[in-house]
Amino acid sequence: MSIYTQKSKDTVDAIITECRICPPVNYSKGVAPDNVYTTRRALWDTGSTNTLISSKIVKHLHLSPFGRSDISGINGSFETDNYLVHIGIPTGDVITNVLAIEDDNEDYEAVIGMDIISLGDFAFSNKDGHSTFSFRIPSSEEIILK
Repeated sequence: MSIYTQKSKDTVDAIITECRICPPVNYSKGVAPDNVYTTRRALWDTGSTNTLISSKIVKHLHLSPFGRSDISGINGSFETDNYLVHIGIPTGDVITNVLAIEDDNEDYEAVIGMDIISLGDFAFSNKDGHSTFSFRIPSSEEIILK
């Protein structure tokens, strides 16, 4: 089991972490990725169904589209390209074969959506004005606040 915890000195309005993104490679054959993009601006968003990546990441990794999807957000709906990628999250785990949707957000280079969040246990608290975010994978127990 892998666990990641991030504590903030103040209350935060968004959960931002580092993540690593690479084109899909076959780890079972001992192939290591030769092109990895690291971002320190990945937003964890329980309101996003899918993981999103920016055009900057697509260009850096020389990704080829895997298909297209409709995406809806606060700025309306539009059609955009999908890409197959591996995502390294702060727990140290690599989530393989993630269908990432291209979306350019000025604030974040990547958005970790429910496709990844639902693989584990997600917790966020604001005790005494200090935000704490924890994520563990795989999910190991039901969390019920009392």
